[in-house]
Amino acid sequence: MKTREIKRVWVNLELLFSSQRDILFGISGYAKRNAFWNIVIANGERDQDPSSLPKSERPDGIITTQPLAPALADSKIPLVVVGARDAWLGRRTCNLAFVRNDDRKIGLAAAKKFLSSRLFASFGFVGSYVRNYCSILREEGFRAGLGANRDIRSYPQNELVDGSPADIAALGRWLESLPKPAAVMAVHDLRATHVISAANDRGIAIPQELSIIGVDNDELLCEFANPPLTSIAPDHIHEGELAAEVLHSLLNGKTVSKSSSTHKACRFEIVERDTTSSATPSENLAKEAMAFIRQNFKSGIRAEDVIRSVPGRSRRLVDARFREMYGCSLHEAILRIRYAELKRRLVRSKAPIGELMESCGFSDLSNAKRLFKSRFGMSMREWRNRQGASSNLPKST
Repeated sequence: MKTREIKRVWVNLELLFSSQRDILFGISGYAKRNAFWNIVIANGERDQDPSSLPKSERPDGIITTQPLAPALADSKIPLVVVGARDAWLGRRTCNLAFVRNDDRKIGLAAAKKFLSSRLFASFGFVGSYVRNYCSILREEGFRAGLGANRDIRSYPQNELVDGSPADIAALGRWLESLPKPAAVMAVHDLRATHVISAANDRGIAIPQELSIIGVDNDELLCEFANPPLTSIAPDHIHEGELAAEVLHSLLNGKTVSKSSSTHKACRFEIVERDTTSSATPSENLAKEAMAFIRQNFKSGIRAEDVIRSVPGRSRRLVDARFREMYGCSLHEAILRIRYAELKRRLVRSKAPIGELMESCGFSDLSNAKRLFKSRFGMSMREWRNRQGASSNLPKST
C-alpha cells in the first residue's frame, strides 16, 4: 500500500486576536478530517523567503493573514491569503487564492442594525490609520446600507497610532462634532474600544447619545469594555476551514484563475450588548445584575448573591429578565465571565493553574477543570501551552 505524503503547511496568523485563533481552529479541524498535513505556526517567519531554507524545512503550502516576503510573489508555493491583499501579489500567475469574509455585507448588516433600532441624526465610520482592504469594503457596505440621503462621516485618516493618547483625543473631538444621537461603526472590536474610551473621556453618553458597533465579537474586548460592546461576529472558524479547503485543492494540483481566486465566507451574526441597546426598565434590571457580576465575579459570588444585589426583586423576575436580555442564566453568565478571564490569565501568567483559578473566583477546582475541558475541548494546561507558545505578551498576573 502506498503511503500518503504528509504535506508541510505554514500557517501565519496574529494569534493575539481571538478571530485569528478561530481561523487556526478552522484550518486545523479541516486538516484533521481531510488532509495529511504537518502544520507549522509560522508566526515571526513572515519575512522569511521559503526558497532560502533547506528543502526539508520548506513549506509545501502557506496560509497567511499577514504580509509575507515579497519573494513569494515569484514563488510557485501554493499560497492562500486570508483577508489581506498586497500589491506585489499581482505578480503571481499561479497557485494563489484569496479567502475573506464578505466585508461589504458586514457593513450592510451594521447599517441595518442601526436603522432598525432608533432614529439617528448622524452616522460615522472609524477605520485604522492603515486603511486596509477589509476596512474599505466594510465602509462601502455601511454607506450603501444607510443610503445617500443621511449624514455619514468618516474619522479622518491620519498618522496617529490607533489607541494612542493623541488618537483618543482626536477621536473624542470628532465624536463631539457628530450631531446627536449618533451611530458609529468601527472596523473591528479593538478600534471600537478606542471609540468607547474617547466617548467616555468626553462625557458622551453611550448608548443614549452614541451607539457603537464593532466587528469580530472578541469576548474579552467586548465584555470588558465600559459599556460592553455590541459586535458583528463573523464565523472565523468557517473562514479557516474554507482557507484550508482551498489550499488542499491547490496542493492537489487544481489551478485557480484570477477571476475565481477569491472565496467569500458569508456567515455572521450580531451579538448585542450595551453600546446599542435602548434599555427598558426590564432591561435595566438585567443590566444591573450583569454589572454586579462583572464587578464581583472574582470573589466567588453565586446567583443568590446577584439576586440580593437587586433589592426588592424576586429571583424569578431577575432571572427571567436576565435570560431575555443575555440568553443565559445568572449562573451561566458568572461562569462565562470567569472562564474568559481565566483563559486570558493562563496565557499572560506563569502562575500555577490552581492559583489562577482561585483568583478568578473558582472554589471547586476539580469541577472547574472538568467543565473547562468540556467547554473548550482541551485541558487548561493544553490551552496555556497552545496559546502561550505563540504569544509575545509580557508575563504578569
